[in-house]
Amino acid sequence: MELLPLAGYLRISDADLADIRRAVRNGVLTEEEAAEEERRGVLRQREDVLQLADGRPVIWYEDNNLSAFKRNVKRPDFERMIRDLSRPLRNLPPVIGGILAYDIDRVYRQPRDLERVIDIYETSKIPLVFRTMSGQNFDLTTPDGRFSARLFVNIANKSSEDTRRRVVRANVARAKKGKAHTTIPVFGWREDDPSKLDPKTAPLRRKAVERHLAGDRIATIMKWLNDEGAVNTTTGRAFTWGGTKAMIYAPRNWGIRTYNEEIIYDDDQNIVMGDWEPLFESLSGWFQLQSIKGRDSQSKTKESNVSYLLTAIARCGRCGAGLKGHPKWKKGERTPGYNYNCNKQRPENCGALSIDGPKLDDLIQNFVWAQVLRASKMKQVQEPSAPWMREAELRDVEEQISEIQALWEAKKIRASSYVVALDDLNERKNELLADRAVHDVPAGARAITEELLATGWAGLSIERQRAIVRKVLRAVVVHPAKGRGGRFDPARVEPVFH
Repeated sequence: MELLPLAGYLRISDADLADIRRAVRNGVLTEEEAAEEERRGVLRQREDVLQLADGRPVIWYEDNNLSAFKRNVKRPDFERMIRDLSRPLRNLPPVIGGILAYDIDRVYRQPRDLERVIDIYETSKIPLVFRTMSGQNFDLTTPDGRFSARLFVNIANKSSEDTRRRVVRANVARAKKGKAHTTIPVFGWREDDPSKLDPKTAPLRRKAVERHLAGDRIATIMKWLNDEGAVNTTTGRAFTWGGTKAMIYAPRNWGIRTYNEEIIYDDDQNIVMGDWEPLFESLSGWFQLQSIKGRDSQSKTKESNVSYLLTAIARCGRCGAGLKGHPKWKKGERTPGYNYNCNKQRPENCGALSIDGPKLDDLIQNFVWAQVLRASKMKQVQEPSAPWMREAELRDVEEQISEIQALWEAKKIRASSYVVALDDLNERKNELLADRAVHDVPAGARAITEELLATGWAGLSIERQRAIVRKVLRAVVVHPAKGRGGRFDPARVEPVFH
């Protein structure tokens, strides 16, 4: 009977991976040299494993640069090897007759993974082989070998857990000191020194955040970045929607230190600032950003899908329904023109009114722009005269934080109660700070920005234009035309002010 091929499982050990990554961080190896070193390690394993095969053919399974300890790491070839090994148990023709590996820790670091393989060896319908180069008895076909394997994997798992805890403690300590923790280039900062802003990309990143605060949506900013030729240094590719959002909302922009995506606070419950140059010195923008988080997905008017300036702002003078922009078609082809129509698909709408879209847009744009310029020249945009009404609430929350911290230091409350209460209070504090930041920047000032006055109406995105129109006008009522068809009549248009 011809012997089945054996599985040759290859993987760089977790310790080797850690050494190589450390060498990259310390500048001893480049990323390319690190990848080459990992590959050399795998090839050396292949040569050793071939000696274990005793001339039998080998099918290779390789999970390079993947940890066997971390639970959330999936090893594709390990899973493929398990499926191939268990085929006879599923009444399928066998393809491999056992496993060869340089050492048992290359295959298992989690006891549960070992037990999955032991189950196959104990119930297999065909004789299986398990060999390593270690010289110890880890033969899963024997009780003594299984006992040794279980003992070794549990010890190795405990060692990895201890190492992980030490690393976590060290990382948390670094975070509380504001030390940066980045091993990859970050768009906006220099590749050779991530603590310093990059003069070429930092302005683009800063502008992206400012545009979002001013009203631009993530998709609009993503397109702008791609038009500017910006490349996400994390992926080496053009910015995606998710990458753009992550960049805009990153606490790093304000120098805020985080750990596992959670903001780090010092012993006085102040936000810990990192040891790198921030894009913005003031945290007011950060708190404003928290207040608009989710705006793109929660907009009631679905602004991200609006293509025309006055959709839903223009109203039908017959039934009061919002008008919607629709492109004009000629001989089956779409033209640059469009109309605003009353939507006759809705039973409550009359569907009997239409007006030329570009001409209505031009009329309203010119009117609104004149209002914007007049407001800026007359300095009608003022700071709010009324004070922020929640200052006492903020002081009360801050006092509660101090009180619960004192109780904790005096060991008068349990750790679980302290952590839960402190998290709730910090969340309330941040909500209040966000509310104050928005109050301190009045709506008019957010609409009439220096950028707007410098670049003009045409340089703004459709959502920014719509936001400004809504600041000036509550609606634009379009009255029915007198007679049939004919020219565009501005007299049909009635601006409705707030």
